[in-house]
Amino acid sequence: MAILITGGCGYIGSHTVIEMVKAGYDMVVLDNFYNSKPEALRRTRELAGRDFPFYECDIRDADGLRRIFNEQKIDAVIHFAGLKAVGESVQKPLEYYDNNVGGTVTLCQVMAQAGCKRMVFSSSATVYGMNNPSPLREDMPTGAVTNPYGRTKYVIEEILKDVCVSDKDWSVVLLR
Repeated sequence: MAILITGGCGYIGSHTVIEMVKAGYDMVVLDNFYNSKPEALRRTRELAGRDFPFYECDIRDADGLRRIFNEQKIDAVIHFAGLKAVGESVQKPLEYYDNNVGGTVTLCQVMAQAGCKRMVFSSSATVYGMNNPSPLREDMPTGAVTNPYGRTKYVIEEILKDVCVSDKDWSVVLLR
């Protein structure tokens, strides 16, 4: 089983790659190095003890994504890619919506075209907003978000729910 990890050179992505490789999974890594550095790729390969395909690609690049799915047999996607700074999102909301929401829609479209309909999406506890007491629980209401970053994560969750309702072949897990 080959798994594509978007944002695979970031902190969480690179650690996930290492653990997945050690568990015996075939990994394919995608990153555009916006929030990471090429050195992370070298270190991840070193710590994983095994090489794996890497693509420098932005999730908004449909042609680049199609090339990956055409060259690799991807069975599932773990989606970590995205802009992630709450404060910056307030200053640059359009960049966050374009990258996070637009990029995820593009990724899902290419996945569907390739027949790959399994995703683990790295969301955020920000989708719960400020009105829920800690500790947060999965059954608490979401959507009362106070910043563009959190709203992008909430909107993506809603899109993924709609995709799963419309096509029962889709399977999505949300990480918060």
